Amino acid sequence: MKTVIIGNSGSGKTWLARELAKNLFVPVVHLDEMFWEPGGFNRKRNIEEIASLVHKSKLSTGWIVEGLFGDLAAHYLEDAETLVWLDFPWPVCEARLVRRGSESKQHMNREQSEQGLKELLAWACNYYSREDMRSREGHKALFIAFPGIKVRREDEAAVVGLVKGAQQTAGADGFAAAPW
Repeated sequence: MKTVIIGNSGSGKTWLARELAKNLFVPVVHLDEMFWEPGGFNRKRNIEEIASLVHKSKLSTGWIVEGLFGDLAAHYLEDAETLVWLDFPWPVCEARLVRRGSESKQHMNREQSEQGLKELLAWACNYYSREDMRSREGHKALFIAFPGIKVRREDEAAVVGLVKGAQQTAGADGFAAAPW
């Protein structure tokens, strides 16, 4: 199984990827870990290092890639069977980001300062008005162009349904037929 999950910050990409991976026995590739240097969300990796990490992670027979970075997700879409777009409204994403920030200063084993959370909220709310590959428009373009199985979800109940479907259809080999 080779699946890519895209969506805004706070849409539940990481949660969904982890839940699917539990049942499908494939590694999760976090695009945040490709893009940012270890330890925080304030230093970007260089392009050559990102390309090397992407190449190495694509060598697995199966994977679930999750992240906001549409430009990086595009490299996986060349091989992916399924694209999941979590297209949630901003109030849902905002509430999740605030809750996540107040519960812990850690996200994906990286420090998230109060100032960093404020900057993330200011940036993430513009997902709906930006037009780059890290925006709703960019994700929509990836979704439209993707030739494989496409799944777009706009609410939590539908995402939980994806997980339940994956649990029910996972075979002995751990793989399930999408879209679950």
